[in-house]
This record gives sequence, C-alpha cells and structure tokens, in this order.
Amino acid sequence: MPDPNPHNPQEKRTFLKVFLALCAFGVVGIIALVAVLSAGANHVANSIKADENKPGGSNNPVSITVGKAFDVDGLTYANGWTIANDGMGDATVKHLKVTNNRDQKDSAVVEIKLWKGNEVRALLDCTSNPMDVGTTVQLSCFGTDPLPKTYDRVTIDDSF
Repeated sequence: MPDPNPHNPQEKRTFLKVFLALCAFGVVGIIALVAVLSAGANHVANSIKADENKPGGSNNPVSITVGKAFDVDGLTYANGWTIANDGMGDATVKHLKVTNNRDQKDSAVVEIKLWKGNEVRALLDCTSNPMDVGTTVQLSCFGTDPLPKTYDRVTIDDSF
C-alpha cells in the first residue's frame, strides 16, 4: 500500500545527507585546488626570482667588453661584435652572434645597456628565434636611444 504521506521524512533526511556530503566534498576539493595553485604560483615566483638574481639575470647584469666573446647562462657570444650608429643616430649592436649551449632549444632575449657612471645612456634589446642546442645565430638588435658620444661601461642581462 502506498505511503499516505507523500513527504516521507526518511527520504528527506537521505536527500539532506547526500546533499551535505556533496557540498562538503566540493568545499574540500576547492580548498585542495587553491592549495595546489598557490604552491605552483609560489614555485614560479621563486624560479623567476632566482633567474633575476643569477649572473646575467635582470637584477644582476654582467659587464662585457665591446668586440670580445662572453658567456651568459649557457649562451656563448662570439668575438667581433660592435656598437654602432644605426644610420638614424640611434645606437645598435652589429654582428652579435650567440651559440646555444643550454640543455634544450631556447631563444636569446637580452638587454644591452651603455652606461656613463650610474646613468644608462642607451638601452638595446637583442633577440633570436628559438635555437637548437649547439646552433649559432646572429641576434637582431634594436634600440630607440641615440648613440651616446661617450660611455664607460657596457652590461648585458638575460631578460627572460
């Protein structure tokens, strides 16, 4: 015989228990997801900070000598490069070649700064397409600052 009470309290309690269990599971899942994302973001932030502070990192530029070979973080830059006028009065870098000696395919994305004392007189950005390990390419360099008549120091930092 059918239950004369269509609103059986037993069914209501079962539904409530299932609903509350699903809500609790959802809350625990959201907390776990936030914890995982937070740990990942922290790892990325620490990795970026470490890269910025390594020799040649954006917070720790390396002094270089015009025309001379140098290494920065697994990239080897060859002799024979120059800083010159781009034909419109702005500074540029010519003939700067780099070899990828890192463990994997990578690009060079660097900033070269011309200094006079504590003042940056010109900033030049140099980039390459992704290079296979052991491959040498010529960097494409550009800047919008005039070539200074004098500067006493040149630095490079790996932007990325």
